[in-house]
Amino acid sequence: MPPWSAAQLEPWLQTLRAGGVAAAPAEGVYGYMADPFNPAALQSIVNLKQRSPAKGLIVLISNFAQLQKLCPHPLPPAYESATRTMWPYPPVTLLLPALPSLPPLLTGNRPTIAVRYPAADYMLQYLDAFGGPLVSTSLNLSGQPAATQPSQIPTHVPALTLPKTLSGKSSRIYDPQKSLWLR
Repeated sequence: MPPWSAAQLEPWLQTLRAGGVAAAPAEGVYGYMADPFNPAALQSIVNLKQRSPAKGLIVLISNFAQLQKLCPHPLPPAYESATRTMWPYPPVTLLLPALPSLPPLLTGNRPTIAVRYPAADYMLQYLDAFGGPLVSTSLNLSGQPAATQPSQIPTHVPALTLPKTLSGKSSRIYDPQKSLWLR
């Protein structure tokens, strides 16, 4: 059974669709969520986190078809193989080739994009309700401990919460081209 009703999801979705920033649980930490194709929303996240725009942001997808909005199609073989063998097993973020049309704040102005296909049912629920990819980055200030409890979410940010403390573990990041774990 999904943790959130349609009535609970709707204000959260309205915020995102209006170009705002919301919060939700990822696999291990609470994170800021935003429309990855909205540069103003991306700038809001960078400002909230006091984060370098050169870092780029992680994007969540809820199905393989959403990769076409983020990456060239078809993916080169090493990347395609990584997506098929590592997803949707949490929490692995893959560094994939980015479409050149993506906002520079999303990619950190690099030719790659960090993408994760989560297996957590509650994440798939809010991704499917939004109807497309979403940015997900921990909501703590850059360099500070991650938020694992709803009480750590800023009160002005619309949020979806769970009744448990999250693990505090961030996703691992893997570069399929270099066969290298970056985190």
